[in-house]
Amino acid sequence: MQKKQISIFLPDSFLSETKDLKLKSSKIGIIGRATAIFRANRVIIYKDISSDKDFEKDGKLIANILQFMDTPQYLRKKVFPLQADLKHAGILPPLRTPNHPTMDEESVTYRQGLTLKRNKKGTFVDIGLDQLAFCKEQLTVNKVFSFKIIKFAKEIIVTPEVPDGIYWGYDASYSQKTLKNSLKLIKPDLVIETTKFGDEINTIFNDLESKIQNSNNIAVCFGGPYSGISENIDSSLWEYIKINMIPDQGTETVRAEEAVISTMAILNVLNF
Repeated sequence: MQKKQISIFLPDSFLSETKDLKLKSSKIGIIGRATAIFRANRVIIYKDISSDKDFEKDGKLIANILQFMDTPQYLRKKVFPLQADLKHAGILPPLRTPNHPTMDEESVTYRQGLTLKRNKKGTFVDIGLDQLAFCKEQLTVNKVFSFKIIKFAKEIIVTPEVPDGIYWGYDASYSQKTLKNSLKLIKPDLVIETTKFGDEINTIFNDLESKIQNSNNIAVCFGGPYSGISENIDSSLWEYIKINMIPDQGTETVRAEEAVISTMAILNVLNF
């Protein structure tokens, strides 16, 4: 059962070590898989102010590919028209999360769908089956919603509803704000900064477990490839802790995607 809201914060400089779109796509794919495996609810890309360089283009790319990965395969061509950012979408690993049923899985009670058109009685929705479903509510057109199938016969009737108690994918966005201002958007009660200059995880394991068990909205923050997190993100608005999740690392540096996997694996143990 999904108990807490967990958000991953990544800098828009995450991809600054490479100019190759295929390699960038591969690195983002690892983030998408890690996010889903460890059931994070959000990935928020923030503006890295440790450098004078502008990483806005990469920030938008990261958010776009992560959104693409979270979208069920049966909706992708309609939600994401042909675009250069997705040139290497074929190498992205599938998530196979519960919100990604196959097109012919008619037994699935909940599905995500794209609203296509409305009439006076409601909204027609593409939920990835052979015929359109109908929702008896006036919904915004050309937007993805989660639906519960309440009637499956000659006519498929759905109602907007997110299933309770199961992992239903993640949201991804580029805030274009500093890390501290990005954190304020979600109002966390616990902020974890990952850094090799923090307390080593083995020395504060029990304390961290207690903090996680007593928190409902957790933000896990990662720094850029060259300087880590340069901002002071301590605040009276949340509890704040700096942790070295990979003590005595065997390599000179740890890549962001490696840090995300290592950190989320530890937090996954502590969250249960």
